[in-house]
Amino acid sequence: MTIRVGIDATELSPGAIGGVATGVRLLLSALRDHAKDIDVRAVAPRAVEVPAGVTLHLTGGPRRPFFWRSSGSLRRALSEFDLFHSPVTAIPLQEKVPMTATVHELPFTVDERLEGVWRGQKQWYWLERALAYSRAIVAPTECTRRQILVAHPAADSRIRVAPHATPPVTLGKRVLHDGSLLFVGRLDEKKGLRALLRGARGFEGTIRLVGPQTERGRRQIERQAQEVGLMEQIEFMGVVEPSLLDEFYRRARAVVLLSASEGFGFPVLEGLSRGTPVLVARDTGAAEVGGDAALVVNPREPDEIAAAIETTRDQDYRRATAEAGPRRAAEFTAEKTAAAYQKIFLDAVAL
Repeated sequence: MTIRVGIDATELSPGAIGGVATGVRLLLSALRDHAKDIDVRAVAPRAVEVPAGVTLHLTGGPRRPFFWRSSGSLRRALSEFDLFHSPVTAIPLQEKVPMTATVHELPFTVDERLEGVWRGQKQWYWLERALAYSRAIVAPTECTRRQILVAHPAADSRIRVAPHATPPVTLGKRVLHDGSLLFVGRLDEKKGLRALLRGARGFEGTIRLVGPQTERGRRQIERQAQEVGLMEQIEFMGVVEPSLLDEFYRRARAVVLLSASEGFGFPVLEGLSRGTPVLVARDTGAAEVGGDAALVVNPREPDEIAAAIETTRDQDYRRATAEAGPRRAAEFTAEKTAAAYQKIFLDAVAL
């Protein structure tokens, strides 16, 4: 039996970047190629950038995702599907068509200061609403599953774990690292940049920060860098072209992602797939994804971070990572993602 599945693709608006957008692209591609029982459609009010070969179902209606998800335009379009999946917890309020939703992370369950009390309360509200209307909640890692259970212990039977796939990487020749540390992500307090700078005190190489950068976020990092004497080492790169990002990954001495709360962590797989050492924070989705191929540290211990950074200089360690990293990244395949989501969707329709 083939079921028609609509997937909210509003996160793929032109120029979209970030973990959720990457996850939606990879999911659409995986289902297109490997889910024989799923007829997948990307659903959005206006044109978005979907993977080649994926049909885009346009509904019209409000352009802003928040208003679109509660619009009559979307509710009417849902009648054409057997199931609707949202890559975020904001879902339409309707009960005629089965729905599922993905929860990436809940930082407030780790520390309410990471995003503030108000944002934590909003996350709790959206999760509660998603649980009320969804037949299954998808978590990308066991770490996120545990976070959901902290917020809603009764949700245990509804949570399914389905990891993302490793983003495609063009094979390239191995290059010598240039001594740099690489961070990829938003300049956000929860991303562990303060921990990186404290652990890198005295570091003499370049620290490249790649990703969306607000003026406020940049000023905050500048203040923190001044405090530890690293202002001269920081390079604010902003959003860069894929080819340049690929070069940064290959030339980095290490990729550092010390988020206190990280639901998955695509930069971990992007670094490991290129054989580059990766540092991650203990007890996070990023540490779960990196497995034994990543260096796991306590983000609250600068000396431990500094020791891990020093380890990445060791040539024996780098040679080992050049083999273990791609091997670990290769475990996160599109076939596994498609199989996991296909089962979740089929089970949800059968309930």
